[in-house]
Amino acid sequence: MKSFIFTALLAIATSALAASIPVTPTPAKWLSVETGVTKAGNTTTLAKRLGTEVVTCYNEGTTADRAPIVSVIDDWCNNHAIGTFVSSGETIWARYDYGTFTVLVSGEAINGCTFTVDGNCNRLLREPVDQCNTGGVNGKQGGFETDLCGQWRTDPGSNGSDY
Repeated sequence: MKSFIFTALLAIATSALAASIPVTPTPAKWLSVETGVTKAGNTTTLAKRLGTEVVTCYNEGTTADRAPIVSVIDDWCNNHAIGTFVSSGETIWARYDYGTFTVLVSGEAINGCTFTVDGNCNRLLREPVDQCNTGGVNGKQGGFETDLCGQWRTDPGSNGSDY
């Protein structure tokens, strides 16, 4: 009888403890990923990337939470883009499909520049996520960062559209 009461009390205590532990939701994983490279013929090179970084916010279109957008940025930069050589006028990109929305990320070499994507990829793609729609971590609509040599775009969309 004592062991039954002890077991019952232990079960109640374990249930109460488990109910009090906060659970952090895991961001949903994407359903599919499309990637591509849009090539251009000009291969002019500038040795150094200079200039200010300007962020342009879309402030319209599909909204998404920050967590899945950052997950896309990190996956694309760390597993696909870093180390890729980008010629002037060339755009590398990927579209991640979550089912209810998509996230397009891209990097383009502009102004006659060429470069190899480095660890700045993550930071540059986060710029429009963190500097636009700043009322919280939800409702992000994306935008793009432009500097002297590159343009980095983060764009949530829906139904196969980037809008």
